[in-house]
Amino acid sequence: MMNKTNLKYYVIPAGVLLVIFLIILIVPIGNKNTSNQTVTPSPISLPTEKTPTRVQKPTSSVSGTPSAEASPTLIPLRFTGGDLTQDLPSDVKLLAQQKTELRRKTPLTMSFGVISFDYENDKFVLLLNGPKEQSQTAFNTWLKQTYPAIPLEQFAIQ
Repeated sequence: MMNKTNLKYYVIPAGVLLVIFLIILIVPIGNKNTSNQTVTPSPISLPTEKTPTRVQKPTSSVSGTPSAEASPTLIPLRFTGGDLTQDLPSDVKLLAQQKTELRRKTPLTMSFGVISFDYENDKFVLLLNGPKEQSQTAFNTWLKQTYPAIPLEQFAIQ
């Protein structure tokens, strides 16, 4: 059975929480925007391939005031000079594909060691197991057979 001393420890905090809850429901939170402003976005034209165009910024108008003829600010677009029809040389493309494929498999544990990738230096890190010369030879053979486009300079051997 609860006595009056224990009852006040439950009723008083519950009453305070109820008052706070009612205040939150009754008093609106945030600023009410009482002005009747409407923003009318202007159409934005997107550039087509190799066609320099100008983009219009959105303009806003306030209702209730006489609107003057607004002229949009034109922003010139600059051509970057990239040629969309240009192809990568096949050796560069093959290197990128093989490097991406090996990087996705890391950390890779093999019989000669463990391969991981150092993103800061953009190099693979090879930690050799056992005798260094034998492991290095096994790694070189594996690299030439599996990823022939990746040069040995892409590996930091430890």
